[in-house]
Amino acid sequence: MNLNLKLALFDYDGTIVDSAGMIVTGAIEAFRMCGLPDPDPLKVRENIGKTLAVALDAYMPPGYNVTPEQISEAYRSWYAEQGKLGLQNEPLYPGMVKLLYNLKKNNWLIGIATNKSRIGLTNGLAKHDLSDIFDITLSTDENIPKPNPAMALRAMKELGVTKDKTFIIGDTINDIGLGVNAGIVSIGVKWGYNSKDLLLSAGANHLVSDANELNILLKNIID
Repeated sequence: MNLNLKLALFDYDGTIVDSAGMIVTGAIEAFRMCGLPDPDPLKVRENIGKTLAVALDAYMPPGYNVTPEQISEAYRSWYAEQGKLGLQNEPLYPGMVKLLYNLKKNNWLIGIATNKSRIGLTNGLAKHDLSDIFDITLSTDENIPKPNPAMALRAMKELGVTKDKTFIIGDTINDIGLGVNAGIVSIGVKWGYNSKDLLLSAGANHLVSDANELNILLKNIID
């Protein structure tokens, strides 16, 4: 372990990019592909951040001989096709790119820990020209999903960073849960998909309102 290294692990959906519209549309398309009635868009949005099969199970209608795994596969196929066509519409949140480059400039290691699929993450980063900026990217395809601490523990081990210099930044209780379970500081962002009360109840150590506030917090918290 290098005691001088510091690592900021970011969630992706709802933290770096606003993917709610894409996720809601994808869920509707997946349901239609499986012969199901359209899901409630509000319920889809409420479950962003969970693993796909778990989220789908929360709002799929009863009485149909379709499993969450089948819907999940349809969703992934639709999502991958959108990426190939350049239609993966997930706008960046204001100030996030500037923040990422500022952290790199100030000798931070940065990574992503997401419950998103690898192909969805790869396509999204490529579209925003962010494929090469991260020191590590961890998706649910190769790791146990959040809030399990596996992604954070793997990142710290592979990059050689201590727990006291590692931070998770995210917008849902699963992100905060990862931080709690890994024994690292968790920072909740208020621009995503879970309320500040939910983030605090999950154990968030800090809350921030925008990228600039996050930048200031990270600078001060490590000094």
